[in-house]
Amino acid sequence: MSLERVWSFNSSAFAPEADEAELVNPGLGGRGLCLYVKQELAKLGLETSEAAAEDWGWRLELRFEGRRFWMGCGAVSGEPGRFLVFLKTRRGLRGLFAGAVWRSSFERLATAAEEVLRAHPEIFDLEEEPA
Repeated sequence: MSLERVWSFNSSAFAPEADEAELVNPGLGGRGLCLYVKQELAKLGLETSEAAAEDWGWRLELRFEGRRFWMGCGAVSGEPGRFLVFLKTRRGLRGLFAGAVWRSSFERLATAAEEVLRAHPEIFDLEEEPA
């Protein structure tokens, strides 16, 4: 079973940067958001990759409690100032047989990620979306 968490919110703090249109689909940004999340999670001791452009926004690879996860950060197309952040597991075959252990780590990481988002003074209307 895949574990996933999705949050949406409004913010004027993460306007697309000039060169983002060359890296992600037009109207989609999120690099500033991804870099903010990366910085704040690193303060909590999480290992993160560099932010990587995807066609839908930006991706971070995470290592937490010896397990691998990934996070996506992006703007919502057609809704200026609206963003999504989602968190997923990256489990190999061994991880499929250790579901309860993965779930515990995932829930702790999801709580930390949500606290990072709630702590930003310019993130409003944060809500969890169905995954």
